[in-house]
Order: sequence, then C-alpha cells, then structure tokens
Amino acid sequence: MPHILAEEEAIATSEGRTARFVAGARRTWTIIRRHRVILFVTMALCMLAGAVLILMSTPDYRATASVEVEDVPAGAAGAGALQRAATPEDTASLMQTELEVLRSRALAESVARELALVGTPTFFQGMGKRRPAQGTGTLSQRQVEQEAVIGLLRENLDVELPGKSRVLRISFTSADPVLSARVANSYADSLIRADLKRGFDSGVQARRFLLGELDGARRDLERAERDMAVYAARTGVAGDEEKAGGATALPAQGSTTARLDQLNAFRAQAMADRIAAQKRWESARLASAETLPEVLGNGAMQQLMAERAQARAAIVEERQFRKDDHPEMREARARLAALDDQAQAMAGTIRASLKEQYDVAVHGERQIAAEIADLERQAVVERGRDVQLGIMERTVDTYRMLHDSLLQRYRDMASQAGFQAGRIQPLDRAAVPSRPSSPNIGITMLLASLGGLALGLLLVAGRHMFDDAVTSAQTLAERADVPLLGAVPVTGDSPQPPEIFTPIAASLQLASPAGLPRSILVTSAQEGEGKSLTLHALALALAKLGKTVLVIDGDMRRPAQHRLFRVAPAAGISEALTGQAAAQELIVDTGVPGVSLLACGAMPPNPAELLSTPALDALLAEMTGRYDSILVDAPPILGLTDAPLLAAKTQATVLVVEWGRNHHGGLRVAVERLRRAGGSIVGAILTKQQGRAQDYDYHRAG
Repeated sequence: MPHILAEEEAIATSEGRTARFVAGARRTWTIIRRHRVILFVTMALCMLAGAVLILMSTPDYRATASVEVEDVPAGAAGAGALQRAATPEDTASLMQTELEVLRSRALAESVARELALVGTPTFFQGMGKRRPAQGTGTLSQRQVEQEAVIGLLRENLDVELPGKSRVLRISFTSADPVLSARVANSYADSLIRADLKRGFDSGVQARRFLLGELDGARRDLERAERDMAVYAARTGVAGDEEKAGGATALPAQGSTTARLDQLNAFRAQAMADRIAAQKRWESARLASAETLPEVLGNGAMQQLMAERAQARAAIVEERQFRKDDHPEMREARARLAALDDQAQAMAGTIRASLKEQYDVAVHGERQIAAEIADLERQAVVERGRDVQLGIMERTVDTYRMLHDSLLQRYRDMASQAGFQAGRIQPLDRAAVPSRPSSPNIGITMLLASLGGLALGLLLVAGRHMFDDAVTSAQTLAERADVPLLGAVPVTGDSPQPPEIFTPIAASLQLASPAGLPRSILVTSAQEGEGKSLTLHALALALAKLGKTVLVIDGDMRRPAQHRLFRVAPAAGISEALTGQAAAQELIVDTGVPGVSLLACGAMPPNPAELLSTPALDALLAEMTGRYDSILVDAPPILGLTDAPLLAAKTQATVLVVEWGRNHHGGLRVAVERLRRAGGSIVGAILTKQQGRAQDYDYHRAG
C-alpha cells in the first residue's frame, strides 16, 4: 500500500510539473503575442542593419595553403635506430608547436622580407588600411610601417588543424585575392624553410657537439694509454702487445705460481724427511748405540761385532786352561777391549751422523719455507700489478670503443649533412580565390535574424517586466488584482452598441450571491477612459435583458449622461441632495424602455461635501426598491475624493480601464483607494481595446 501511494504521489508530482510547464508556456506565448509588433519590428531592423552592413562591407578574399607535418625528418642521422614510437601526446605537442611557430612574430617578419611588403603601398591597399606616413616617438617611419605590416599579417592569418590529422591549413584574408594567395603561400614556404633551417642548425650543432665529444674521447684514450705505458714501465710488467711478442722483464704470474707449486712439493718432501730424521735421531738419542738399526746395518760394524764375538769366545776358551794373569789372557782381554772401544767409537759416529741428518733436514725445511714466503709476497705484488694493469687495459678499451663510436657517428652525420628532408612537406598551394569569403550573405542575414529575434525577445521581456500597462485579463490581475468583466473595442466618442455589453451585463447578474447588485458605481482611475460611455451602454444592455435601471449622473464636475441620452439638462441630483426638490420629481424618462435618468443638475462648488451628506444614503435607499439596479456615474478616482465617497455608499463598483493607458502603478493606487474607502470592486471593463472587436482576452487567459 505505501508503494502504491508513493507511485500515485510521484504521478501527481509529474502531472503538476507538466501542468506548470504548459501554463508557463502559455503565459510566455501570450506575452510574445501581445508584444509581437516589438518582436517583428526588432527583427526587421536587425535584418535591415545586416543588409546595410553587407552593402557597405568591403569584400574579403581568403586563400588557403596546406602542409603536412611528419614525426621525424626523412634521412635524419640515427633516426632509424634511436627513434621511439610517437605517442598521441607527442603528436599533439608537435602540432601545437607548429601552430605557435606559424603565429610567431619571427615567421611574420620572414614573410614580410620575402614579399618585400615594407616600403611599398601595395600591401596596405590590399588590406584596406592607410600606410603610416611618419614615425612616432623614437621609431622611424619605416619601423612604424614594419610594425604595422607584421601586425596586419598576424591579425589576418588563420591557422587550422582539421581534427587529429597532421595537416596544417594556412589561410590569409585580405581585400586583394592575389595578395591573399601570395601571403598564404609565403607563409607555407617560410614555415618549410624555417623547419629546414632548424634541422640544418640542429645538425651543425650536433656535429659540433660530436666533434667536441670526439676530441674529449681521444684525449681520454691518449691519457689512458699513456698512464698504462708509464705504469708498465715503472713496474716492469709488459702490456698486451709486449706479452704477445714474448718479451717479459720478470717471470710472469704463471711461472711464479708454478714455482710456488714446486716449492710446496719440495716443502712437503723436506717436512717428511725432517720428520723421519727426527724420529731416527730421537731413537738414537734414547736407545743404546749397539741396538740402533743404523749400527746394526753397518757392514764395518757387523764385522767389528763378529771380531768381538770371536775375541770373547777365545777368552772363554783360554780361561778354561789359563789363569787371568796369564800373558795370553791379558793379551786376549786387551784385544777385546780395543774391539769394544772401536765399536763404541763407530756407534758414536753413526749417532752423530743421525744428528747431523736431522739438523740438515730442519735447515732445508726452513730454507724452503722462507723461499715460499718470498714467492708468495712476490705473487701478491705481481697479482696487484696485474689487476691494476687489467683495469687500465679495460679503461683503454672503453675509451677506444667510445672514440670509435663517436667517430663513426660523426662520419655518418657529416656524410648526410645537406641531404636531410625536412619535417614539414608542402601539400597544397594556395590558389587565387575567385569569390569573396566575406561578407557571407546567407550567414550574415541568418545571424541578423537570430540577433533580431534574441533582441526582440529581450525587449519583449523587458517591456513585460517594466511596463505595467493593462492590456489583458492577465495583466489586469497582475497589476490591480481585479477580475475582467469584458473588453470593448475603440469606437470613438459615440455611444457604444449595447450588443457589445450584453455579455458584460449578463456577468453583472452573477456579481453577488443575490444576483445583480442593486447599486453599481462606474468609475475609472483617470479621465478620458470612457467610463460615461461604458455606463450608458451598460444601462442599455441591462434594459435589453429586461431590467429596470436608474442612471444617476454623480459626476458633478463634468456631467455627460444627459448628453448621451439626448436629454435637455435640468434639475437633478444636486437639487435632490440639497432638498430643493424630491428625487422622484427629478427623474426623467430617457426614451429607452426600462432606463431612467437622474441628471447632475446644477454643478455645486464642492461636490465632495455634497456627496458625503446622509441625503445620498437616503436617496439610494429610496430608489433601490423601485429599480432593479442603480448605475452611478462617478468622477475619476485619482486626484479627487468623489469616487471613494460614492464607492462606500454603493453595493458594487465597476472599474473602467483604458487598454494600454494605465502605467507606473496608477491603476493599482486607484484600486487601493477604492478598497480603503470601503468599496467592493466586482470587476473591470477594458475599453478602447486595440485589435478585433469582441476579442476578449479573458477567454484566452482562461
């Protein structure tokens, strides 16, 4: 259920918006239709101004040349290998740069020099301008003329970039078609020359830069080679060239390493020999000399030991037969002792030789270790020299490659200098235009009509906003908040036909809950709006509807009803209010069935005092019962107090408003005065309407 209610509310809101839009459109159309003369006149004047402008304008001729802009100049040195793919941003930046170059002062000066525009009156005649005759300030006449030429060239130049293309359209406009074509073509040629010059200048600058870099690379290469040669000479290390020839001042790093390997092998062998000699010496030092393997393995020692054994065996054998003191026994013991001493001496000699072998092994090991240490230090030094020499050799190689690359690049650029195509290529030459480009009659008249329409709408809106003249039911409601009973056309000063007021009279019968008001005051904001004529015609229309009407001419300052009814002036309301005669005696027959007249009578010196007396109330009360309605003609509201006094005494008030006359709030002030006095305004009648008869705006407004 809430969902349905929300949908209904949304539909109602949408319908309300549509209704407001339709109502606003209708109001707008009504305003435009009401002021259509202003709109049409404004459009006609603008179109006339456009036609005059076309007739008075000097025809201008527009010539257009076009050029194509490429990414990279064809044949540029290094373009193929180093050029990256162009992005849309690069292309847009390139085209914008060329546009700014075309609009630059430098290119305008180039065109002026090429065509010799300064110093001759031809250019100024073609541009429809006056040639400067003298200088100004510190500038000479030629300088002033040159500035004028450059200014005209830049002002009348038009550069276009169609879409996202690489084509530039160069257009120039002047009063001379030949001049336009010459200047456009000159701009295109100057742009191409400027591009070629920029390419040539950039090539020259690039070659100069490469030449400087090449000199620097050559100096760096020479310095690196010289440093390497000095280092090799100082350290005694040959470079690559000397090594290739086999000339070496000292053993190379390879021979030092081989020698170290050999000495390490000798060192291991010497260490093994020293350990073996040490073991033999330790065994010989701690054990008995006769038990040493070296002693036992010695041939002389073995022979000596055999002789000792034989001597001992002989002593044992002799002891069986002889005493120890026997000379042969002593001789045998002496020989054994000599053999023992000889054995001890030989064992000591063998032990001393073992000790000497151990000492020799220790000394040899130490000597080899010292030599190895010297070679290791030498290898470290040689390795450092080789590393430094390798660094220098790589530096030399790097500088050599850089030098060779720059030299090749310089040779390429030098060989291609003067043969490079420009970035900008000619596409179309500007032809001499056969017809003027401006003024364009169709576009000018279209703009004039659109401008006239816009200006007319602005004038209509301004008139509607600042003009408070009443011209329709809508404006009457806006200006005075009074409903419109009807409108009547212009008929001069003659009485209005009653047929026109018949609808208005019918409307008055619905003006109050009781029907036709018993007393109706007819007045206007100011004089000359047709209130008396309106009252006269309204009385006749009510009479045709079968109503009995009493017309009271309450305008004691300028009475007119007796003249309209063609009745001779006689005594009237003035005498009735002053008590000179009874009102019934003063009422005359108008000759129209159902219509009676109480004329003004004598004009009093102060009508306001007379109208404010209770006698008028008594008069109206007396006549109300005898007639269906009393129509009171009153003076204008503004400037007088008569109408507000009469409005307070009558049941209803009808305001007569002249079409398009009431301005600056006068009608609003009049209505406020009546309402403050107590008058009840039932509606207004619009008189002297411009246009067709019976054209009732209140029907269209509804």
